[in-house]
Amino acid sequence: MNSVNQNFSRLSQFLDIEKIDIHSVIYYGIGIGVISLATPVAVQALVNSIAFGALFQPLLVLTMILLFLVGFSNVLAALQFYVVDMLQRRLFVRLFDATTQRLLDVSLGARDKVYLPELVNRFLDVVTLQKTMAVLLLEAVGYVLQTLIGMLLLAFYHPLLLAFDLVLIALIAFVLFVLGKGGMATAVAQSKAKYEALAWLEGIAATPMLNGSRSNRVFLLQQAEAIARQYLLAAADHFRILSRQNVGALTVHALANTALLGLGGWMVIERQLSLGQLIAAELVVSAMIYGLTRLGKTLDSFYEMMASMDKLSYLLDLPQNSETKSSLHSDSITHISNPEPYQLDLVNLSLPKSLHWDHLEEINYTVPSGARIAINGGIDKGSLFDLILGLRSPASGYICINQVDIRDINLRALRDHIVLVREPELITGSIHDNLSLGRSLDIDELNQALAAVGLRELVSALPDGSNTILAQDGQPLSFEECVRLSLARAIASKPSVLMLDKILDRLPALPASVILEYLVRPEHAWTLVLATDNPGLIALCERHIVFEKGKLVEIVQMQREGL
Repeated sequence: MNSVNQNFSRLSQFLDIEKIDIHSVIYYGIGIGVISLATPVAVQALVNSIAFGALFQPLLVLTMILLFLVGFSNVLAALQFYVVDMLQRRLFVRLFDATTQRLLDVSLGARDKVYLPELVNRFLDVVTLQKTMAVLLLEAVGYVLQTLIGMLLLAFYHPLLLAFDLVLIALIAFVLFVLGKGGMATAVAQSKAKYEALAWLEGIAATPMLNGSRSNRVFLLQQAEAIARQYLLAAADHFRILSRQNVGALTVHALANTALLGLGGWMVIERQLSLGQLIAAELVVSAMIYGLTRLGKTLDSFYEMMASMDKLSYLLDLPQNSETKSSLHSDSITHISNPEPYQLDLVNLSLPKSLHWDHLEEINYTVPSGARIAINGGIDKGSLFDLILGLRSPASGYICINQVDIRDINLRALRDHIVLVREPELITGSIHDNLSLGRSLDIDELNQALAAVGLRELVSALPDGSNTILAQDGQPLSFEECVRLSLARAIASKPSVLMLDKILDRLPALPASVILEYLVRPEHAWTLVLATDNPGLIALCERHIVFEKGKLVEIVQMQREGL
């Protein structure tokens, strides 16, 4: 959970970009506030005019001036509303873009600690941030400006009314800062409880088989009740603070109204204030302290805005991959743009023991360019592949790609030529989109990749062919077909290094063997590294490297026939 200062700082960073439009909203608000004094001043003039004998012509002129000013004020209000709407749209796009960038580059260390699909739910708070920001800019800022301008007018009427202003400011400060102590913390706690409830519902939706038995159902309902109770407690804690602020504001409203009436009446009796000035002062104060009757709602919007910023910060503060920007060897990886298989050198490579990654101890090995290597034993988490891709950093040692230290390579450029397939990962889009992912891919290359994994006939039989739209989970394809499609994407990208992290073990033995037989053919210009526990697949590779307790213990030269 971020501190209040961090949330303010993060919010100010985004608002600073829009400071020109925010200043416009404030300027419009000042104009509206100044023009709002037209009504009480007009009433004062009208009362004084009636007191000394009214004429029709001054009344008509006064009415027309007031009509013009009120109309102009409404035009400013409409412009203010338009600018705030533009701010809302841009805020959404900026936060969406920033979150996308953070998720694209999130480090594996962060993935080890949090479940990102659930964490992404916090982006929904951008809508709350939009709405609350609009309320505060349109209403709260208006109340503040109108109050300050009104107080300034009262101060010109009489020194006692200046004292009234100062007392009113002190009472409002007491309501905001003393009665509201801890309000932001309880708002964040309530928001956190809300997302815990959402995560629980997601878990139930994702595990339908757990809901079958009576005992499981009872347990799940009990857990749901506990989560709901926790939310209610958090909501009650926050409402306690919000409620006392609301009661305090309403009390100040009542006291200010009655105090001004009594004080103003006494000043009229003492001839220190005219009747017109008293009526004008009452109108000004009524407009000023109207905001106090809505202070509870305004503060609720403010607390929601800060809680939303707290939740969005979970996404915006995600740790990022350390991308090496050095161009020292930008052209030294056998001209990285050329489709040639890379040589991999693992030099004294080590990773400490952890629940989140594999233990590696002083690994020294060279994977020759164009080799077909199978590895297994003690590398179930695929950390060796993560190191080669630069997703993790070793505790000691280093990796060279074509005899260039990976730390001196632009990793983004490198990953265009090294592909890792670990899980069936698909996007919501067409089959063609899932195969190309933005690369230029003609129909022959697409069909060749699909044929290599046994999907060409299936895709051709679909009503929309390769234009068939897939859901995030791959529907209407089965899990096995999603695995094949992920492999087809890797084949279509024609990488210089192809790493398969037990993905073939998810397929039946026969189709897995057929696919691997295609992958190990010498005409394919890639270095293949396969992690598998399937002896039949290991036999299709040139070499078998065995790890045990973090150490490389055996290298077996395989005899491949017919390849």
